[in-house]
Amino acid sequence: MPPAASASAPKCTKSTANVASKRPRRAIDLETKLNVIKDYEGGKSVMVIARQSGMSHSTIATILKNKNKVTEAIKGSASLKTTRLTKIREGPISDMEKLLITWIEDQRQKRIPLSTMTITAKAKSLFAMLKEKAGPNYNVEFTASSGWFKRFKNRYSLHNAKVSRESASADMKAAEEFLETLDKLIIEGNYLPEQIFNMDETSLFWKQMPKRTFIHKEAKSIPGFKTFKDRITVLLGGNVAGYKLKPFVIWHSENPRAFKHISKHTLPVYYRSNKKLWMTQLLFQDALLNCYANEMEKYCLENNIPFKILLIVDNAPGHPPFIGDLHPNIKVVFLPPNITSLIQPMDQGVVAAFKAYYLRRTFAQAIAAVEEDTKKTLMQFWKDYNIYDCIKNLAWAWGDVTKECMNSIWKNTLKRFVHDFKGFAKDEEVAKINKAVVEMANNFNMGVDEDDIEELLEVVPEELTNEELLELEQERIAEEARAKVAAEEKEPPREFTVKGLAEAFGDLSKLLKKFENMDPNVERFSIIERNVHGALSAYKQIYDEIKKSSTRGHISEILKKEAQAGPLGCIPEQGIVITDDSSICVIGLEDLPVGQDVEVQDSDIDDSGPV
Repeated sequence: MPPAASASAPKCTKSTANVASKRPRRAIDLETKLNVIKDYEGGKSVMVIARQSGMSHSTIATILKNKNKVTEAIKGSASLKTTRLTKIREGPISDMEKLLITWIEDQRQKRIPLSTMTITAKAKSLFAMLKEKAGPNYNVEFTASSGWFKRFKNRYSLHNAKVSRESASADMKAAEEFLETLDKLIIEGNYLPEQIFNMDETSLFWKQMPKRTFIHKEAKSIPGFKTFKDRITVLLGGNVAGYKLKPFVIWHSENPRAFKHISKHTLPVYYRSNKKLWMTQLLFQDALLNCYANEMEKYCLENNIPFKILLIVDNAPGHPPFIGDLHPNIKVVFLPPNITSLIQPMDQGVVAAFKAYYLRRTFAQAIAAVEEDTKKTLMQFWKDYNIYDCIKNLAWAWGDVTKECMNSIWKNTLKRFVHDFKGFAKDEEVAKINKAVVEMANNFNMGVDEDDIEELLEVVPEELTNEELLELEQERIAEEARAKVAAEEKEPPREFTVKGLAEAFGDLSKLLKKFENMDPNVERFSIIERNVHGALSAYKQIYDEIKKSSTRGHISEILKKEAQAGPLGCIPEQGIVITDDSSICVIGLEDLPVGQDVEVQDSDIDDSGPV
């Protein structure tokens, strides 16, 4: 018996050793998975990524296999620290959760406090609406149980749904303490006004009209009214010196139909998509590292100052707490809770002025379109108004925000540089813009006053109803379908042509001639003509380059034909060819025919001996 026991002992030891050598299971969060995918797409091999990350080859392969799931989770605003990508069931309950998470984020963006009771009550309300629409055959019940709520929070990483109402509980003492701390930080870091930045997000209902206008009333009765409630999220920012960063825009469609054959990189904004329209931690990280870091560095180089940035942001859910550790030249300071309304620079007039300028620009554009085309109604203009039009007007409005406005908003935030602040009365400026909008609107008998415009520009819009949430979700689905169809359609891409540019410059000359014939002031017209040509000089340069390139191509084609059929013209020592259509081209001597007789046909040159 002892030998048997001895024989079995090694087998038991080997099994124990295998168990001990197994790697412990590791929870991999979404951020790590995203970095793995980026590294792989950047050219790194699976072996290199595994060695650098400390993960096995099979784990890396699994992450890459599930790339689409990771991407969808990010688009759905899942937390970067999420370690499980769950699949929820289809049907009214799934649809209800999508609408509910949109409503929750809408409330959080408005700083409206939420509790378990208010969330579950909204969930029941949304489910009741969807169940009714599903018809009598759908008999599933939903009670919003504590188990469902726990799973729902885990699916969407809602670890704490409570948010304080800012304006009512703004903490003056905390604000003063923060200002003292910030001032010490500026002194110790020796920061200049050009190096101190602030950013903040705002929602913009880009197709909404004042409620009393006939457009709004008529729109409520027609299909597509939901788009009048559509919004975008805009991240705005700038520094103490008055410099404005390019806006960062978030909409629900990744490739809108309106962007067909338009490169998103050429837009006057940074454009990103998110189905729920809000700023997520991943999007904010993308904005700072991939957009604004480069823009800030370029700005510092142009102004001959060190690339050293102090960025002030609020503690919104979409701002990662670790963002300050991601770039060595950008130090991030978070505003304390509940004091945004007191000292957040962008809240001190910039957002209000920007929205007012946007509305003024859009109204002016609508009126101009109707005046140009008498058959077009304002309602038709508004129905045709798309996200591309919105972005162009948004960039125009941001350009209208003055340097004085950008400078003055810091007076409640900084204890120094105060003497540099220019005068800007926020309320007076916005009131002046609103008055101009009212005058334009009432020229078309739209029946609005300044109170209607102020209501439209309210920073905190009213709560979205169940029907509006459903309509917005349906519009997002429809837009995705339209974008898919547009991607499959084949249309010629946008491109410059010699003919097109020549015609455009011809039309421009005719247009300027009309102004010249009407303007009695010759000096004024000369200045305007020079400015117009100066503004379009980039197009003139493109025209010259394309024309030059096409001429070269034409001459090369002639030379190729001549080489095949026998040379024409005379080729002197300098390597210049004068062809029968008077075109001139310089060619290299190595391309000349050696030891051959070159016959000249119809040439005026006497010397036509062999080369």
